[in-house]
Amino acid sequence: MKISTITFNHAHNHGSMLQTYALQQFLMGIGEKYNHPIEYEVIDYDTDIQRELYCVFKRSVSLKNCLKNLLALYHYKSLYIRHKKFEDFFNTYCLKSRRYVSIDDLMQNPPSSDAYISGSDQIWNVRARDFSCVYYLSFVKQGKKISYAASFGPLKIDWEKYDASSVRRYLNSYDFISVREKGSADNVETLIGSSPEVHVDPTFLLTADEWRKVQSSANYNDGKYILLYCLEPSKQQLKWAETIGRKLGLPIVVTRYNNKNDWFNPFVHMYETGPRDFLSLIDHASLVLSSSFHGTAFSIIYHKPFYVFNGLTDNRISSILERTDLRDRSIETRSDIDKVAIKPVDAIKIDKFLNSERQRSAKFLVNALELF
Repeated sequence: MKISTITFNHAHNHGSMLQTYALQQFLMGIGEKYNHPIEYEVIDYDTDIQRELYCVFKRSVSLKNCLKNLLALYHYKSLYIRHKKFEDFFNTYCLKSRRYVSIDDLMQNPPSSDAYISGSDQIWNVRARDFSCVYYLSFVKQGKKISYAASFGPLKIDWEKYDASSVRRYLNSYDFISVREKGSADNVETLIGSSPEVHVDPTFLLTADEWRKVQSSANYNDGKYILLYCLEPSKQQLKWAETIGRKLGLPIVVTRYNNKNDWFNPFVHMYETGPRDFLSLIDHASLVLSSSFHGTAFSIIYHKPFYVFNGLTDNRISSILERTDLRDRSIETRSDIDKVAIKPVDAIKIDKFLNSERQRSAKFLVNALELF
């Protein structure tokens, strides 16, 4: 059986890249278990918009981008190394198709497969700058259409402002639909009147030991540090992190360059961090602070002491915190900082939940792909 998956495979954030790899490995493992060989590929959809989003220096000429480029110049070497590590990870660890550079390229010359999967991440988020109808498998002419843990993003969508009729048509063309969180399930039900299955993000499908096989040896201060991983941290979140660092007497390591706020924080900057380094830095950290879904996910997978900023207001993060009984790990107000401590999570309860979810996901995919 040949399977082609489309997802945000060229997004240079750790969660997007690692979930791409995780779904691949999980499906290949299922094929081996059922003695059903799988020819797998990630559709290498790599457009100008995505290249512009994740390049070290912005190519389009505007005052805003010129300022961004000037700020990034100071960290150029580290940012270049980081960029290369992301590309190297995809090229080394992911099974990929030929490169598709545009919607027309993919629509006119789609890969020929038995089954197509809309992979995970926020691929159905119509607000995303790099959103495209191809993530709804609009290019598929023949073959089974499946989604696995696809997400509409963290916020409720007002469908009166978007092309709901087209999205409704795409969703109705699927043979099987799985989404990542209840908020996404609500969107599907609003559009087509039926509620899909909800499954965990692909990163949860691999165990910590399986992730350790691909992580690097990256570390800092012999593990005596706080890893702060936020995609777009607010000034308030940065202040909270600084307060927590002082309270616990630990340096704070950041791996993501965020332009405007990075000139005014006292943190340890490890901007050369790639996906493999990110895994290792979570694994070795004394504590993880995050506002990111995947920062939260990997903290749970590795059984790390962690806290997430405003996790209960993000339907993706709140969903997984509730399902793992970790709501107390969300910092919602300044007073919540008083409860922060390096205390372990309940590893037994987490593993029981994750093992159950892996079995549910395997059952869904085996049924959808008819691998029995």
